[in-house]
Amino acid sequence: MVLFYHAGIKAEMEIPAMMYRSLYPDRWEHLAAACKEAANWTCEHCGARQHEVRTSKKGNPYFIYLHAAHKNHDKDNPTPELLCLCASCHARYDYEHRERQAIVRLECLKHLRLLIAEGYVTATVFEEQEQL
Repeated sequence: MVLFYHAGIKAEMEIPAMMYRSLYPDRWEHLAAACKEAANWTCEHCGARQHEVRTSKKGNPYFIYLHAAHKNHDKDNPTPELLCLCASCHARYDYEHRERQAIVRLECLKHLRLLIAEGYVTATVFEEQEQL
């Protein structure tokens, strides 16, 4: 259990273990702390500071917690280039990356369809066998 006091607001919360920890380098905690320190504990996209209290669109106060985000989305890189982002900016950054990946996949499928239509590539369709 972690207890925070900031601007007269008391917050008590359980911090869960990092999801998919095995995908990250062994020295992740050190790398993440160094990234946040280099950014002066400020989100590199919106300028929010660690433990700053913000107000949601519904009027509820919440704390800012900074994340170290992979700039190039390369979790298996032992020396990744990292960005210091608040949770909102990190979620937006990853979402935009996934959207770009989806667009590229779609364009690859369109290209493959054209290659098949022009006869440059042949395709075989396999039907699923019924499971017994």
